[in-house]
Amino acid sequence: MKILHVAPLSWKNPNGVTEAVTNLALAQSQFPHVQMGLLVSSVDPGPIPQLPIPVLLRRNMVRLAGRSSVWECLKSQLFAPELVVFHSTFVPFHARLAKEFRARCIPYIVCPHGGMTREALAYKAWKKRLGRRLFFDALVAGASAIQYLSQGEYERSGDWGRPVIIAGNGIWPPPEENLANPGGRDTREFLFLGRLQIEIKGLDVLLEAVARCQSALRQSRARVRIVGPGCAQSDVFLRDEVAQHSLGDIVTVEGPVQGDAKARTYAAADVFLHPSRTEGHPTSVLEALSHGLPVVVTAQTNVLHQVLAAGAGWAVTHDPGDLARTLVRLARAAPQTLAGAGRAARQLALQQFTWPQAAKKTLSKYARILRLARAA
Repeated sequence: MKILHVAPLSWKNPNGVTEAVTNLALAQSQFPHVQMGLLVSSVDPGPIPQLPIPVLLRRNMVRLAGRSSVWECLKSQLFAPELVVFHSTFVPFHARLAKEFRARCIPYIVCPHGGMTREALAYKAWKKRLGRRLFFDALVAGASAIQYLSQGEYERSGDWGRPVIIAGNGIWPPPEENLANPGGRDTREFLFLGRLQIEIKGLDVLLEAVARCQSALRQSRARVRIVGPGCAQSDVFLRDEVAQHSLGDIVTVEGPVQGDAKARTYAAADVFLHPSRTEGHPTSVLEALSHGLPVVVTAQTNVLHQVLAAGAGWAVTHDPGDLARTLVRLARAAPQTLAGAGRAARQLALQQFTWPQAAKKTLSKYARILRLARAA
């Protein structure tokens, strides 16, 4: 099976799509009879890490395509794909490639990573409406399937008239020595780690909740760390809000972390916070679970059902009062309560959310799409 993943990846400004697509491709490439390629469709992805799969950059493809067709360029630089997976939404370059694949009867899948939900389409709505009219609806109409990362994402995305695949993200489990120790210190640390998209991630709700319960958090020696790359000056806005509400002693807004620094950040926390308004299948939550870190999540993160069933965390809504009450309760919780939830979090990640499991599931669904395409 020759699979080409096409995605707007960025190692210059790390994001969840970059993590998810790269790791899914790596996990899929480890299965026999699978040939894997990665086409990076972002204009400036930054320095590309060394990967054991072939990578083609958009700028190189555009340059080479000036002397030959897109198809000939792919064959010469990578291979002639049997199946293509487009990741993310509203990328005009993807629509141009899809038109070429449709002409050659090459099946393709669209994986929106949360970008087709009602909430996502309402964000910068006029641009989304224009994008749908110009290219995106045609891209989806020609897809062999839409790959949603969870049942919740599918239900909030509506019916786009195409077959549906549901297959989530995963994690590479960290070793035991890198696990968190929730409840094991005299202080309590709440952590949000991810892209600082304020409205999508619910960071405005988080700050308002902390402002409401700040006295109780100080009494419990609790603090909140907000860690990740900013977008559209969101990090500046968050720091201004922290200063305006006099929260600087209990809330910090920090830049992105990667590799060992990210592992240490998870390990230093007691509870992971993710009050998102919309998601596909957030890798940061899965990573937190794999580090033995209990989580506080909304239904829109699409992992709430599994978290509650496993006893690996707690539910919260987008009401700042509800989140404030949850923060106070967990700041005062007995150490064994957090420790038990942390152990359950680790087991949940190992049993349901590893990359090899995700790769096996997606490959079986991709094989079915190829069989149907060949029989048509």
